[in-house]
Amino acid sequence: MKQLRNTFVWLALFSMCGILFLSDYAQSFRDDFDVLKEKNWEHWGEFSIWKVENGYLKNWIQLRPDLIRPELLQFKGLPGPYENIDVKVAEDEFIQRQIRKPGFDNFEITVKNMGQKRVNFGIAIGWVPEKDRSYPYYYLFMTSQMVNASFTGWGGFLITGRRLKQLGEDLTRNWDTQELTSMEIRFNSGHIQWYANGEKRADFVDPDYSPIEILGIVVIGNDFNVGHAWMDSFKISGPGLSVSPQAKLATTWGTLKQLR
Repeated sequence: MKQLRNTFVWLALFSMCGILFLSDYAQSFRDDFDVLKEKNWEHWGEFSIWKVENGYLKNWIQLRPDLIRPELLQFKGLPGPYENIDVKVAEDEFIQRQIRKPGFDNFEITVKNMGQKRVNFGIAIGWVPEKDRSYPYYYLFMTSQMVNASFTGWGGFLITGRRLKQLGEDLTRNWDTQELTSMEIRFNSGHIQWYANGEKRADFVDPDYSPIEILGIVVIGNDFNVGHAWMDSFKISGPGLSVSPQAKLATTWGTLKQLR
C-alpha cells in the first residue's frame, strides 16, 4: 500500500513538472477571466467600466452624445522592459502609460466567445512612431470589421482604410457579425493574419508594424450612449515571449481546468 502511494505521488509530481515544462516551452499566457488582475491589464480611458463576471470579461461604455472615443484595456501580463510615454488625450492633457520595449515580434493571440451590443469591440495591436511618441497607431480587429486607426489625441482619432489600400489590400468590409466563437491574430515581423470563427479574413504585410509595442482589448462607442461587450478568454503565445511567474501559473491553471 505504501509503495502504491509513493508511486502515485511520483506520478503526480511528474505530471505537474510536465505541465510546467510545457507551459514554459510554449511561452504562453492565458487569462480565463476568473478575476481581473491589475498586474496583467491597465485601463486607458474614462468612459467605460471593465469587470469580470461569471468567467467573462465584460465592458460597459457610457459616452456623452458628442463623443466617440476608444477605451483600451492594455495587456501587461508579460514582464518588461517597459518605457513610459505621455499619450495625448485632449488639447493640453496627457496621460502617462507604458509600452513594452523592445516589443512583440512574433506572437499569436486567440480569443474565445466574444460579442458586442451597440459598440465596436475587439483586439488592438499598435506601435508608436519615434518622431512623436504621443500618438500611437493601431490595427483594430473587431467582431465585424478590421480598421487602421491613427490617434490624434485620445479625444480624437481617425479610423481609415487608406493604409490598407496603400498596401494593395482593401479590407474595409463589414461582416455584420456581432458575436464570434473565436478570433485569432497571427503576427510575424509585420506579417498579419486574421481569422474569425476559423475563417481567414485578412492576410497582409505591413513592415511598419514591427515590433508591436502596445496590444490589448479595445471598445469603441458609436452613436449610442450605452453599449456592452464581453469576452470569455484571452491567450497570447509565441517563441519570442518571456513568461512571468504569474503567466506560468495562469497557463498551468488553465491546463489543469481543461484536464478536469
